[in-house]
Amino acid sequence: MSNIEHAAASTPFRSDQAADRGLTRYQLRGKAFSSPFQGVHVSGLANEFVERCRAALLILPAGAVFSDDTAVALMGVPMLAMSQLVHVTAAAGMAQLRRRGMVGHVRDMRGQPVATYQGLPTTTPACTFLHLAARLPRSTLIGLGDAMLRKRVVTKAELSRELSAHLGRHGSRRARQLLPHLSAAAESVMESALRLLLIDGGLPTPEINVNVYDLLGVHIARADLLFRAQKVIVEYDGDQHRTNRQQFVSDVERLSKLASAGYLVLRFTASDVFGRPQYVLATVRAALARTRP
Repeated sequence: MSNIEHAAASTPFRSDQAADRGLTRYQLRGKAFSSPFQGVHVSGLANEFVERCRAALLILPAGAVFSDDTAVALMGVPMLAMSQLVHVTAAAGMAQLRRRGMVGHVRDMRGQPVATYQGLPTTTPACTFLHLAARLPRSTLIGLGDAMLRKRVVTKAELSRELSAHLGRHGSRRARQLLPHLSAAAESVMESALRLLLIDGGLPTPEINVNVYDLLGVHIARADLLFRAQKVIVEYDGDQHRTNRQQFVSDVERLSKLASAGYLVLRFTASDVFGRPQYVLATVRAALARTRP
């Protein structure tokens, strides 16, 4: 096995370990290796996010953990507008982490347990939720909370305990306000954002992802957000409903069956939810008024 092959088989490694692998600076600058962070090398291009985190771990101070967006990604939890930079938290008193491609946070981590995902140290899901509550929009935060519950990486009780233990922490109030509205039944982060828009707009809280049947008890569809008494269904319409021919055909059949059963289906896009929220609220409010039992 050549020096390069040996090093490639045992990446990532620090620059000061290159000589032990029989590598020269010239070889490190070649196409066989890349440097996702200053002082660390990997075989080829570090395109995989987990691989970049493993590389970052080699240069982190003892006790530092992956946090924020990075912790969420390592947990396998979806989140709107997730950062591709590597976020790391070090305890207060440690040196500020300043590296290209890395975001360093210095926080008081006394008494905080450390979780492990993908074999890497991270903040716990509850702690991660609290950290992100300080900077995420509410529409993104509710999607994160819903997804964490759906993926079963955290429970509402664990979130409640974490928030109660840090009442004065920046973002804790926003997180506590959202906690009663979090639901493991939500199946997409955009659906969560749409639901929060309706709740914030003063509309009744809809049922989430429930099966709908016709008068004979035959299953028709699964509704994103259902106002049962008014027989109004509100749904988020992603691009797959437009670009996937099979999905489009299925949607047409599904909508016809719902209409025959007396249901009114209102569909909204991301542009509606974030760009025209008042239009969404007015449309749903009018539909509920017209179909009030």
